[in-house]
Amino acid sequence: MGSIKTAAPAMLNDLYGGAMNPDGWPIFLEKLARLFHTGTASLRVTDIRDPVIHRSFTVGFDDTVNATYHDGAAHYDPFRIPLSEGPLGRIQVSHQIIADREFEQSSHYQTIFRPNGNFYAMGAQFDRGRQCAMHIGVHRSRRAGAFTPDEQQTLEFFSPHLKRAAELTRLIGEFESALQQAHAALDRLPFGIWILDHHLRCQWLNEVAEECARTQAFGLGVHKKKLAFSNESMHNQLRVAVRLLQEGTSNTQSISIFPGGASLVLVDYRQGPSNFGTTTYGGNTILAFLLDPNRPVTLDANHLMTIYRLTPAEIRLAGELVRGHDLKEASASLSISIHTARTQLKSVMQKTQVTRQADLVRCLLLGSASLAPELRRA
Repeated sequence: MGSIKTAAPAMLNDLYGGAMNPDGWPIFLEKLARLFHTGTASLRVTDIRDPVIHRSFTVGFDDTVNATYHDGAAHYDPFRIPLSEGPLGRIQVSHQIIADREFEQSSHYQTIFRPNGNFYAMGAQFDRGRQCAMHIGVHRSRRAGAFTPDEQQTLEFFSPHLKRAAELTRLIGEFESALQQAHAALDRLPFGIWILDHHLRCQWLNEVAEECARTQAFGLGVHKKKLAFSNESMHNQLRVAVRLLQEGTSNTQSISIFPGGASLVLVDYRQGPSNFGTTTYGGNTILAFLLDPNRPVTLDANHLMTIYRLTPAEIRLAGELVRGHDLKEASASLSISIHTARTQLKSVMQKTQVTRQADLVRCLLLGSASLAPELRRA
């Protein structure tokens, strides 16, 4: 038994690997089965109330037996209720839940355990949520004998780690869901967006940017995973703009693309520390926006007035800024003095609670313009 207790901690990497990628759970379960000299092991996600199996990870189980269990046999599982009502993470053994003779005559033994050559089991629920619970179990033959208290203690070693793994899986799921929603919102925007590092490596792009790269519109595409212009002169401008952003000379750079009047606006996005006090992987990021006057970007005036209390004059100035114009160009386009433009810009930045023009442009582009039409009408 000492060797089993010594081997258990070495399996934690595989356990947490399952949390990061569900395809990794069978690797952990195979090692768990070998640890206790059992033929089968399982990790199941079940309904918190009803005998419903939402998902299973198993090793050693016959596929037909698994299908039978999923299709309704869980209702006759004599261990289901004791596990759900038992202390969270406390390992229970089958022979203390139901007598051997009674279990031998049960439907659960005949349809689930016997076809796999199993008789004894031990396991526990290690996580319970509002809708689902998760449990771990190992099973072996009658000849191998019932599980011992030492074996219970060894399996219980994994309980707190399995609970943390379940929490990590939920956290990853919530993050992926939020990321998918954010990407879906960005895909609805009428302009191209690239998320780049300072080597112009493309980390993500929306649907308009993908279309641009595919058709080589404006001579702009992705070459060897990097944003690039096919025209050498334009690409040199892109490299210079990135260098100026890196040096902190400017927080925003705009590259005019002729003919047609389109522009590529580059915004330096400096990521702050994460909740762990470290900077996010990848360091500083560049957001690149392709603004095409033939595919105009229109800000939602009602949204900007409602959320930020911007005036019509401030909204007109904001519209010029998101089209890639600097303050001088915006004032000329709106036929206002540069002093008036500065005053309006200062007011807009105060109302949107940003301190840099680059952050303002990003706020306007990813805020107002990202609202889906149905949300704008809400």
